[in-house]
Amino acid sequence: MKSSIWYFEGVDLYHILCPYKYEKHLKDHPLSRYNKHEFIFMPHEVAQDIYLIAEGKVKIGVYDEAGNELILAYLGKGEIMGEMAYLGKGQRREFAQAMQAGTKICKMSAEKAQELSRDYVPFSLELNKKIADRIILLERRLEILFYKDVRRRLLELMKDLTTLYPCPKEPGWVHHGLTQQEIGSLIGASRKTVSLLLNELEKEGTILLALGRFKPLKSDLLDAL
Repeated sequence: MKSSIWYFEGVDLYHILCPYKYEKHLKDHPLSRYNKHEFIFMPHEVAQDIYLIAEGKVKIGVYDEAGNELILAYLGKGEIMGEMAYLGKGQRREFAQAMQAGTKICKMSAEKAQELSRDYVPFSLELNKKIADRIILLERRLEILFYKDVRRRLLELMKDLTTLYPCPKEPGWVHHGLTQQEIGSLIGASRKTVSLLLNELEKEGTILLALGRFKPLKSDLLDAL
């Protein structure tokens, strides 16, 4: 449990926190389990908790005025969500939906997280960095969606994934765990289009492909444009 809860960005937050305090919190607030496609939170709900994914995958998105779904991110084990509650935002704009059966979520009140931030500076620094990185990533993704063609959007996303999901056990490989359908929803393209473009990039010698992962064969993927 200690290695899987409160661990992200290479920092083991469990050991930064006062262990007996967190053990008590986990005892009083056991992990919640969600079925596939079950919602963890919805837009317009009161934002009073932050969440950490212990197991599984979660989709984060928003709905436009017509009710269409826009996917902002797919998050996996060790990643946080609902972090705007920590910043004092009273109402959620986005939704979070479990994308794997048996997804496990650790929930902590924003008040508790703020208390821990006051008591443990490394926790505060890491959490604030995580929030800032997420905002920057989403701003960049929206810019790409509005101003780039599909091939450029795919390459930009893959470049981001090389930073987010490197695999130390297999140098050079990027273990992102996304399906082609999920990649398509992130760049505004169909699964078929994503499949065709990925195969095209592999034939060109830009990447190697495997299930849920790829290996860039060029120092800068954008050179393939």
